[in-house]
Amino acid sequence: MKHRDPASGVVILDVKGVGYELFVSIQTLAGVPAEGDEVELWVHTNVREDAITLFGFAEAEERLLFRMLTSVPKVGPRNAVAVLGGFPAIELLETIAAKDSAKLVKIPGIGKKTSEQIVLTLGDKVVTLLELLRAQRGGEPGTQAELLPAEAPDFGTEAREVLLSLGWKGRAVEKALVAVEAELAEGANVQLDALVRMTLAKLMER
Repeated sequence: MKHRDPASGVVILDVKGVGYELFVSIQTLAGVPAEGDEVELWVHTNVREDAITLFGFAEAEERLLFRMLTSVPKVGPRNAVAVLGGFPAIELLETIAAKDSAKLVKIPGIGKKTSEQIVLTLGDKVVTLLELLRAQRGGEPGTQAELLPAEAPDFGTEAREVLLSLGWKGRAVEKALVAVEAELAEGANVQLDALVRMTLAKLMER
């Protein structure tokens, strides 16, 4: 890590001698090490006609939340970073799932209309993601206990629909599903929630 500026929420990473400026949330900045130490961040590249801006995240789920937030009308990347800085990822998901716009208003720079638009747009979508992340942190997906007999229903279509509803692109979901199925024992199926968690883990590796 080359430089960190808490006042502006910017870090500069040295990658093979080239410095990259990344905007980060307060949550991510708190975990960034001192200058000179190594750090790994998940990166989102925001491309506009007049600029290319990089945003860095300590965790893959934070980057996913950022992408979901920027899908909300009138919520730009900087607004999304501000929201992410308000709470840890799980707490933010719980707040949005509960449609608690009053809590979001407490985040500096987030007004009443913006907070209401966030819970209106994402309130139902984040419920699935919240459940998946809770389960993922409670244990690794795809354990033997989750395997079902070969005659179990094929949940591939349902898993695809869930992930598309979370904002993932169709081609990326298809590739991740194929990769997961290739790793499963021949003839085995998994429960829907396990399949979604396993596929989400593949998507987050990108």
